[in-house]
Amino acid sequence: MNNSNTLTPTPWNWVSKFIFRFFFAYCSFSILPIIGNTLFNITNELISPLLDIEIVRHPSGSGDTLYDYSKLAFTLTLALIVALIWTLIDRKSKEYKLILYLQETYIRYYLGGFMLIYGFSKVIKTQFGYPSLSELLFPLGNKSPMGLAWTFMGYSDTYTIFSGLCEVAGGLLLMYRKTRTLGAVVCFGVMLNVFLMNMSYDIPVKLFSFELLVLSAFLIGLDYKRLVNVFILNKPVSAQLNRNPFKPRWANLTTQALKGIAIIAAVSLMVYNGLESQAQYGDAVPKPPMYGIYEVEDFIINNDTIPPVLTDTIRWRYFVVDKGNSANVFKMKTSGYHNLVYYRSETDTVNKGISFFSYKDSTEVVKLKYRKTDSIHYAFEGVYKNDTIKLNTLRTDENDYLLMNRGFHWINEYPYNR
Repeated sequence: MNNSNTLTPTPWNWVSKFIFRFFFAYCSFSILPIIGNTLFNITNELISPLLDIEIVRHPSGSGDTLYDYSKLAFTLTLALIVALIWTLIDRKSKEYKLILYLQETYIRYYLGGFMLIYGFSKVIKTQFGYPSLSELLFPLGNKSPMGLAWTFMGYSDTYTIFSGLCEVAGGLLLMYRKTRTLGAVVCFGVMLNVFLMNMSYDIPVKLFSFELLVLSAFLIGLDYKRLVNVFILNKPVSAQLNRNPFKPRWANLTTQALKGIAIIAAVSLMVYNGLESQAQYGDAVPKPPMYGIYEVEDFIINNDTIPPVLTDTIRWRYFVVDKGNSANVFKMKTSGYHNLVYYRSETDTVNKGISFFSYKDSTEVVKLKYRKTDSIHYAFEGVYKNDTIKLNTLRTDENDYLLMNRGFHWINEYPYNR
């Protein structure tokens, strides 16, 4: 290895060595899932019966479960114990720059990989979808904080794609050592915004987003002296000394070429999977034939007309045929998602019929014939849970709502805040 590419072995003080030992142990248990999960699960099996607390890992889409918090407490405690034992048995080592180099390399790829995954899910808009027709019918006050954040992000293609591009840029910059610091700075800024959104809107990825924020700060910390000199003290700094993994130049060039190919392949796969997902359940899903919001003006069940009383639990107020062949029925007494009934729909345009099926067991719940009475009105009649129903409806879609039809304006003589 050439001297010009070798990091100078200067001794560390005891504080630096202890912090390194603690953080190295924490990362080993936290971002190497096989090690951390195995140790925690074994310990949990032993301790949970004694404390009479059941801590079970279950798939829920949340990263802030009791299991996750318990695992974090366990990981921090175990890392502290390992750091103390390491300090007692290893008093001769003056520095750990080789281990730090390996740790930094792993963290770069670990953090960069997740930045690319999350970034492309925004660039190709699979994480945040455009507001659905049903979402347009819910009052703002009935949305959860997370639902509000998802609607806010999904509404704007520009903002969502921009935030994704920032994550992608940070992830790609981390893939190469010479751009590591810039990538870490970009990732820190992006993840700080993500973490604050998770904290502010009760989005259950708080722990993981904070972990990625800490890893970004760690990479920045490797160059903190040089950054302070440049941005605060206005002092010159020398070029960063890089450690190459091999002595022969051809081996290092081969490694870089293979890494470039791997990055291109990984990015291509992410783009392909993103486009496929977007076509299956994202904004690119085609609209079904009866796509729209149908406001029920007349609801007749078994020849009895049900008046539109807001406390009624039987009469329909709206039904929505949305993308993905989903059909949602809003009853008159609808205060939130609890009174919304979800179905899967199938439309027969030849015989002018539409059927609603239960998601639970695929049984047909509603079968209706429809006819168009004028440009915006539709009449339906058929069977709903063994009852005959007739509906006279007014059809609308997203273009009839201010949120969706307002659009962007370069010139605003007055703020249009509604």
